[in-house]
Amino acid sequence: MNDLLNRMVSREESLCTHKYATRSNDVQKSKREKPLNNDQYRTEFQRDIHRIIYSQPFRRLRHKTQVFYFPSNDHICTRLEHALHVASCSRTVARALGLNEDLAEAIALGHDLGHPPFGHHGEIMLTEIRDKKYKEINQEPMCPFHHEVNSLRVVDRLAQWDRGEGSGLNLTWGVRDGIVSHNGEDFTKREIIPFSGQKNLTGIKVKLDAGNPYTLEGCVVRLCDKIAYIGRDIEDAIHAGLIKPSQIEPNVMSAFGLSSANFINGEITKILVTDVIDNSKVDENRICLSQKLFDALQGLHKFNTENIYRREELHMYKEDMDDTLEGLFELFYKIMANHAADDGSGKLDISVEFPPQFSVLHVFKKFVKELKYEKHEDKVQIVIDFLSGFTDNYVLKARAELLEPKPVA
Repeated sequence: MNDLLNRMVSREESLCTHKYATRSNDVQKSKREKPLNNDQYRTEFQRDIHRIIYSQPFRRLRHKTQVFYFPSNDHICTRLEHALHVASCSRTVARALGLNEDLAEAIALGHDLGHPPFGHHGEIMLTEIRDKKYKEINQEPMCPFHHEVNSLRVVDRLAQWDRGEGSGLNLTWGVRDGIVSHNGEDFTKREIIPFSGQKNLTGIKVKLDAGNPYTLEGCVVRLCDKIAYIGRDIEDAIHAGLIKPSQIEPNVMSAFGLSSANFINGEITKILVTDVIDNSKVDENRICLSQKLFDALQGLHKFNTENIYRREELHMYKEDMDDTLEGLFELFYKIMANHAADDGSGKLDISVEFPPQFSVLHVFKKFVKELKYEKHEDKVQIVIDFLSGFTDNYVLKARAELLEPKPVA
C-alpha cells in the first residue's frame, strides 16, 4: 500500500470515529468475490460508489417509475432521483454519527438497481407472469419477485462491467448486504438493529429472509429510504393535482411543528434526518427515530397509501401495462424455448437471425450471449432478468416494435 493510499485510509479513520463504524480494512465487509488490486486513491467503499454510478442499471433508473408512470413533468421524481435523495440523507446521518459515509452512500445508490419498470406494480406483474408460465410448463413456482433480492442479482450477475471482469459489479460484501436488506416498505420498526450471526447473501430468496443489514451504515440507509420518499411522494402528488396539502391530518403535521397548509418536503426531510441523528443509540448499536416522529412518519405513510398509492388515476394504465409485459414475456420466452441452444461451450446462444428493424430482439440476443447463461439455466428466469431491466419508456418502445400490427404494404 503506497503512502497516498495510507493517507486515504487514515482520513477514513479520522471520519469514522465511532467504534461501530465499518472500515474499508474490515476483512469480511470489504471482501469481494473477485479480489482487486489496491487503488492508490480510493478506499474500497469509494470504489463501489463509482462502480455503481457508472453502471448501466444506475443510468436506467432515470426512466423508471418512482410513483407516477411516464412522468411528463420534469419535476416529478424518478427512481434515479430517489436513489440520490437516499444517498444524500444517508451520508448526512452517517457523518453526524461518526459512521462510514462512503459505505452508506454506496448502499443507497445501489439499493433500487433491481427495480422493474412501473415501480412496485411491476414487481407484482413479473411475479404473476412468471408463476403463470411455471404452471403451464409444470414447474414449481419461485418466490415472489422482490426488487431488493433482484437488486442483489443485478450487482452480482446482471450488470456488465466494462473492464473485462465478466458479469456483475463485484461489489464489497458490506454494500451487497445493505442492498438486499434495505426493505423500504417496512414501517413496523422504530429502531433498526444490525443483523447478528451468519448471513448467506446468495441464499436469500425473499426480502424477509435478508433481515436487517449487517452494518450500522446499512441500517441508516434502511431508515433514510423511507424518509426520502414519504414526503417527496406527497410533494409530487401535489404537483400532479391529485391531493391538496390541507388533506393531511393536522395532528400528523403538528408533530413536525408544521401546518398542513404549508407542506414543504425539504422541512419534513430535515426534521426527520435531524431526529435520526439525535435519537440513534449508536453506542447500543442501533439506528432509530423518536417515538413521536416515528408515529408521524407512519401517519404520512398511511396518508400516502390511502390518498396516493391507491388512487385510480395512478393506475389508469395498469391493465394496458399488464397486457404489454405479458405479451413481451411470451414473445421472449418463445424465442428462448425455440432458438436458445448450446453454443458449443455449454453457454446459451440464440441461433435465429432477426431482421434489422427489430432492435429490441437484437438487444435480447446480445443480452443472453453476454450474460453467458449456462444451458441448464431456467429460461423463464432469463426472460424475467431481461424484462426487469426495462425502463418504462423501453417497454413502450418494445410494444410498438414487437406487439403492435404493422402495415404489410
